[in-house]
Amino acid sequence: MRSSPSKPRRTPENAPQSESRSADAKRRGFLLALGAGGIGAAALAARSLPGTAPAAAADGSAAPAGEGYRETDHVKRYYQTAKT
Repeated sequence: MRSSPSKPRRTPENAPQSESRSADAKRRGFLLALGAGGIGAAALAARSLPGTAPAAAADGSAAPAGEGYRETDHVKRYYQTAKT
């Protein structure tokens, strides 16, 4: 059932300027606080994890041999099929 509204709905076109500005500011403040809280929680969680990231080598050497990209037979086959 539909009921006829007693007051016209306020839309951004007919809302008073001061009311819409304060609502926008409240929304922005809420979203800013939500984002900052999320970043803080992520930083705290990452800090509390025990040694998940390997420490960088002091002498500046590259990654140990055997790690990283390797061009294996199935990769070579893919490259061949991608050429055609």
